[in-house]
Amino acid sequence: MFRIFLFTTTVACTGAAGRDSTGQSEGVSTEGTVGDMYYEYRLSTTGDIQINSSTKMYISSSGKTRVETSMTKNVTGDKPLSFVLIGTSNKPNESILIDDENKTYTINHFNRDSMPNPGKIQSTVTRIGEEKILGYNCVHARVVSNKNLGGFFKITDTLDIWRSNDVPIQDQFKNLMKNFESKTGNFMYSNEVVDQLKKMGCDGFMVKMEIRSKRSKTEEELVRAEHKSFPASMFEIPAGYKEDKNGLF
Repeated sequence: MFRIFLFTTTVACTGAAGRDSTGQSEGVSTEGTVGDMYYEYRLSTTGDIQINSSTKMYISSSGKTRVETSMTKNVTGDKPLSFVLIGTSNKPNESILIDDENKTYTINHFNRDSMPNPGKIQSTVTRIGEEKILGYNCVHARVVSNKNLGGFFKITDTLDIWRSNDVPIQDQFKNLMKNFESKTGNFMYSNEVVDQLKKMGCDGFMVKMEIRSKRSKTEEELVRAEHKSFPASMFEIPAGYKEDKNGLF
């Protein structure tokens, strides 16, 4: 859950985003300016907690972002959770939560120094190989981490991650994602893992991720990436919404 939350608060393929047998994009030009991009992820968690979620990311060529997340728990009577976040690349530590039900918005500031100490983490990284997912060339790596959280809770988890430099992505959003990993990666694995993954070629856009521990398994996968055009209003606070100063951070 923490990984999902961190990812969506930083902001944040099928059909036209696939590639044909020659390796060329079908209906997607990667030459010149990338332009507005739409990405969609699907996530599922099984084990002690069962969760299904869908995250839609709208990234404008101007550097503005909108993330829509819908999450459900497999618990009888549990209400689905939906939220919208907007942000901009020139304010990488800030996001705005839009509450359409109450017609309010909350400005949140992400401060690494204010986050809880993740404890001691020791990680081992292995390059598994190269694979294709949704037509994109990906490098698959595995990170096994032993975590001692606060000296009283120990856990070992395995993270498999597939990244690709073939997925169209704007430079400003690429920098935002790298900034996100540098600030939050130490909750997932030890500090040196970021550089180790890069040296192994596991760099670029995250296409797929699996996290397994003794009691749960989480899978997150990119299911769509395509060029689209978005109206400016998608990245603005709706007219008439009032500020709620009880921020998340």
